[in-house]
Amino acid sequence: MNPNPFLAVCLSLACIAAQASEWSKLGNSEGAVVYLDKASIIKGDKSHRVWTMRSYSKARISPDGKAYRSVKAMHTYACDERTTVLLAQVYYPDAMGKGEAVGNYKYEKFAAEDIIPDSPFDHALGAVCVP
Repeated sequence: MNPNPFLAVCLSLACIAAQASEWSKLGNSEGAVVYLDKASIIKGDKSHRVWTMRSYSKARISPDGKAYRSVKAMHTYACDERTTVLLAQVYYPDAMGKGEAVGNYKYEKFAAEDIIPDSPFDHALGAVCVP
C-alpha cells in the first residue's frame, strides 16, 4: 500500500481546520444539513477535490461503533462525467466538526458514483466546477 501524502496532510489538517472553515450550505440529505468548504477546493486538470460536512441533529454510530454528530468528507468531483469518488472521512462527536475526531478513514478503491440531479452532490459539483 502506497500512502498518499496529499490525503495524509489533508486528514491531519482536517481536525485542526474543521472549526476554522467557512461552510456554505448545500442542502439537506438523509437527516443532515450538508455544507461545502469553498476554501478547500483543489482544482486539477480533469477533477477537483473538496471537503464537505454533514451535520446531524441526533447522534449516529460510526463504522467502528462510536457516536458522532457530524462527518467531514473529501470527495473528488469529475466535472465532465458528473461523478464523485469518496476519498476520506473524519467523524466528530459534535455538530459542525466540533470536538476531537472519533474516527478517521481513508479510502483508496471506491468507484466513481453518478451524481443525482438536485442532490447535495449536484450542488457541490456546481460549486466546485465553476469555470
